[in-house]
Amino acid sequence: MRGDTLKSGERITLVMIACAFGCLLISISVGALGALYYIPFFAEIAQTFGLSLVELRPLHTTFASSWIFMAVVACVMFFLFEREGPTPAEKKRIKLQLVCWGLAGLGVLLTLPFGITTGREYLGFVPPISLLILIGWVLFAITYFRRVGKGIFGRPVYVYMWSVGILYFIYTFIEGHAYLLPGLERNPIADMQVQWKSCGTLVAAFNQMVYGSLIYVGSRMANDESPAHSKTSFALFGVGLLNSFTNYAHHTYHLPQSHLVKWIAFGVSMLEIILLVMVFHEITKLLSRKSRSSLDFKTTVHFIELSKCWNLCLLTLALLISVPPLNALIHGTHVVMAHAMGSELAIDSYILFAVFAYLLARIFPKREVSEGLIDSAKVRYIARRLNLSLVGLVLLLLVRGLAVGVTRYMDQRPPLWLDEFPYLFALLGISVGYFLVRLVLSWLPLLLRPDEHKRWA
Repeated sequence: MRGDTLKSGERITLVMIACAFGCLLISISVGALGALYYIPFFAEIAQTFGLSLVELRPLHTTFASSWIFMAVVACVMFFLFEREGPTPAEKKRIKLQLVCWGLAGLGVLLTLPFGITTGREYLGFVPPISLLILIGWVLFAITYFRRVGKGIFGRPVYVYMWSVGILYFIYTFIEGHAYLLPGLERNPIADMQVQWKSCGTLVAAFNQMVYGSLIYVGSRMANDESPAHSKTSFALFGVGLLNSFTNYAHHTYHLPQSHLVKWIAFGVSMLEIILLVMVFHEITKLLSRKSRSSLDFKTTVHFIELSKCWNLCLLTLALLISVPPLNALIHGTHVVMAHAMGSELAIDSYILFAVFAYLLARIFPKREVSEGLIDSAKVRYIARRLNLSLVGLVLLLLVRGLAVGVTRYMDQRPPLWLDEFPYLFALLGISVGYFLVRLVLSWLPLLLRPDEHKRWA
């Protein structure tokens, strides 16, 4: 096969990247509407169309989660078919997998805006849509484990992280539908415990897969597999396993449960974040020693560095808000939203943008493509502006949440200056969305005309 022809595995990876970007754009669009909804004038207009935050929020969270999972699947697909392309059976399985997920996405868009929902957190779509999602994941799991199942021992840590992430998702996704069992909804405390336990493990599933993708890309960029076999990486993997079964507890301080359980959850979660900081340090130290070449992966390195800084900041915030008295003070305020948005955007999404920049550079190795589209000065400019907007948004949410939490504790009215919050929130939220869209559009030509950019002149 000629070097200027796209391989089957590369085409599959590009399709997955396109699907991930589609989920991201839908999430941004709905998130922008949600930000505008805080302004009374726009809220009235939205209500005339029958839209409220009750419909907008689950749409936003569903496609935001889908963006993360689809992006990780793109990385895993590249790894699976990097050396040997898919077999005819694998191609059929992948097509069916995408059909199931595509129908599920369409079903979400046709049901949630019209109030057809289960009302569950992160699993608001109706069971038939859940079944399509589950079938797609089972098909993906079959493809993955048939490729990596033989000789599973002695593999790099990212193989184990992806393996556990896939199995975690299937298990916890089924567990999240335990409310369909007769009798559970009649016990609201048990219902909430199961719901938050499944949601916590769902987050753990994509954390394992995202961290695995980070280690995979860092190892390949440096042409050194030491980070993938280091004690720190395997410690992160092990603690992540433990955290998957305990992290729900520090989200349910308001439910009756043992204080020992809460402190175990707190300690394990903090240890996972600390280990992630150490993994970031290992990878960035290794990349700093890498000799320069025509493929410098500048954008990938930039996003990894940004994510490392955010991880340190959010570690400090997580330590604070996980202490029970402080958690009681800020629970239900925008501080929690700031932490969630910072984690999902500034850590997970930044890592995934770094992964995509690496994958695109590998698929399109021409210098002019790298310098003009993937690692261009324009892309890094957009990344810097995106980061500034996100810093402003997270700080605004923190200030607002703390002010509300303190005044609520003192049984006082929130300060008057918070009346300007909706306008600032909408401005900064839309600014973040704008730069995210610009970043996607910068790489869109590679997805729309891949053969043209792959071909050597």
